[in-house]
Amino acid sequence: MSSIITGLFHSQDQSAKISADLESAGFTDSTFIMYLHEKPISKEIKTSIWRSFFHDKTQLEDDSLVVSVKVKIPMEEEKVTEIFKSNEVRHQNYLANVTIKDAQSLGYLKKVAAIRAKALIYSSPKINHHGKLLGMNSEVLFGKNS
Repeated sequence: MSSIITGLFHSQDQSAKISADLESAGFTDSTFIMYLHEKPISKEIKTSIWRSFFHDKTQLEDDSLVVSVKVKIPMEEEKVTEIFKSNEVRHQNYLANVTIKDAQSLGYLKKVAAIRAKALIYSSPKINHHGKLLGMNSEVLFGKNS
């Protein structure tokens, strides 16, 4: 099954170069999605959507670009990662076992990312307590000068 690599870029102006880079690396139009918008979306709304999608503190610009690419083998993952790095990706996310058809819906990707984030359970570090508690071991004087 295929997986999806999603990247956030600074500007929608980068779409032509990223598209050309992906196509020259052997990816076809049917293997990647660029989430372009015709009307401007405010920075606050984009940041809110991005934070709920990727659970990070990235601040988005008004003109940021999101790109999703379908990958099947590790060599394709490496190509996409290299293309994203060369185009100064701000954040990248790997979603295993997601089809390109499912990736057409940002709502679906958001649900997958949220479920996977909730599934991650981090073990807490081992805490060692040294010594025993003795309680209060000195006299407390209230209102007296000693």
